[in-house]
Amino acid sequence: MNHPDTLHIEGMLRRVEAQPVLFAPKISRLALQKLDIADEPRQSLQVNVWRNHAIENLLGLAQPFFAYGRIAAGFHISDYDDSLMFAGHQSADVELLWLDSERYLAASAAAEWLTWLEGRVRALRAISKAPIVIASWMAVQADDIHPLQALADAVPAVYFADLAAVCAEAGVALTDQRSAAAAGTPLANAAQPLLARKLACHWLPAAALPPVKAIALDLDHTLHAGVLGEDGVDGVQLTAEHASLQQMLAGLRERGIFLALVSRNEMQDAEALFAQRSDYPLKWSDFSAIEVSWDPKAQALSRVAQALRIAPDAILFVDDNPGELASVAAALDGIKTVHADAALTRRAIEFYPGLWRWRVDVNDAKRVQDLQANAERIALQADAADSSAYFRSLQVALGFSYDPLEQLARVAELCRKTNQFNLAMRRFTEAEVADRMALPSASVASISMKDRLSDSGMIGLIIAEREGSRLRIEELCISCRAMGRQLEDTMILGVIAGMPQFDGCTELAFVVRHGPRNQPALEWLGKLLDMQEAPAEGEHLLPADILRRFVPDSSVTITKDNKK
Repeated sequence: MNHPDTLHIEGMLRRVEAQPVLFAPKISRLALQKLDIADEPRQSLQVNVWRNHAIENLLGLAQPFFAYGRIAAGFHISDYDDSLMFAGHQSADVELLWLDSERYLAASAAAEWLTWLEGRVRALRAISKAPIVIASWMAVQADDIHPLQALADAVPAVYFADLAAVCAEAGVALTDQRSAAAAGTPLANAAQPLLARKLACHWLPAAALPPVKAIALDLDHTLHAGVLGEDGVDGVQLTAEHASLQQMLAGLRERGIFLALVSRNEMQDAEALFAQRSDYPLKWSDFSAIEVSWDPKAQALSRVAQALRIAPDAILFVDDNPGELASVAAALDGIKTVHADAALTRRAIEFYPGLWRWRVDVNDAKRVQDLQANAERIALQADAADSSAYFRSLQVALGFSYDPLEQLARVAELCRKTNQFNLAMRRFTEAEVADRMALPSASVASISMKDRLSDSGMIGLIIAEREGSRLRIEELCISCRAMGRQLEDTMILGVIAGMPQFDGCTELAFVVRHGPRNQPALEWLGKLLDMQEAPAEGEHLLPADILRRFVPDSSVTITKDNKK
């Protein structure tokens, strides 16, 4: 019998061997069907498919991509149903509308069909709070907002997957009516592998799974060709493929993805490389964490996770050495890996599940800038006589917004991503947050922060509902970026006291659930409740008068925007 670690490493090596097939510019359907990437899944995804044309063959092609991302994907596929009645609905992580638009548009005008479809989407939203993905296509003017995109924007947690755009970018025909009758779908054979990859690597993971937050990169034979210690600064080669990779990585950083450098080299050599090679798109300052040493890379990556304040399973590690990938995967449970292989590396990273986003929020870009300012904050805190002096030196400003509909997506994202300071681990969906915002007895409060060093954007949220004379705190999340600034009481108690539903209540009930990494939130509540140990799971009561007597630090500026 094979040892579990051996099986794990064998699975990782099979994923390495599969990369040339999975991430080829032109995917071979036959080669895809021959892949065997069996490995223990790390995430699960249940999808309801509501369709009026066949999807079974495409889902078969998608399975190797799910296996590569270690995702156990299950599908409940409806009968063919142009009416979209959602018969036999069951709970799922994602609702997928798999629609042949041409069937509808052959019988009705586009405006009429879109109005009907929005009605059906809203009907589905009424019975499901899961994200809804509309996968279809329509002919539109190039400069217009796609009508299906406009429809998706009108309903919370609805996304439009444009099948035509994927095929147009690849130069592949989307449909082939000659095979429609036999295959049950007008989608052309050449289009199906491309759409399978997009579905498994981008659309479904981005709708429901935790995102990748950082990419940790080896240096030699990963960001350039050659070995720095042997070839020297001028000897390593920035090939066209490596330049393209670096440009793509720089773009991801601008969208809020942390970059880390993890290399077995001499630090002075690595510093000299980035200082002297002006042709490198990536700069030394682009890396939010740098680990250049001869330590085992698993140890280096653990330090990267600590520096970025994230868990190892939120990191994608890219290295050209399968042995390094195997040792890291065995040491750090859940870490994600990609084998660097020149021309394939960029595409493998681009399609790694969890890295692509449906929307890019302004707060995403602030994340990287905010972390860079932390070193100066730590120095100021060490020199300050007390917390008030520290806040005055930073010019800290907090913003409390109540039921901010324009922040709906960001609020749901914070629920899904926050692990350390997350008291209830409730994981509200975007649709559930929208429901709370519309409920008179409930309040969704967001917390933003900025100081003279950076604008952190939205860093916290609290969702509460009034039940008689009690205010029940259903969700309490603060981003790890805001932790350690001694502002937790001012943020949390201040924003709760500003809720309209707080008026007249006699007590608060904090909902607590234990998670693998939410000790900071439990410690905060335990201190507030004057407990000697972490609060148990369940509800914990606090007299409301404690909040009424609480005085925020006068050196912190607080603004409130109450919309209800």
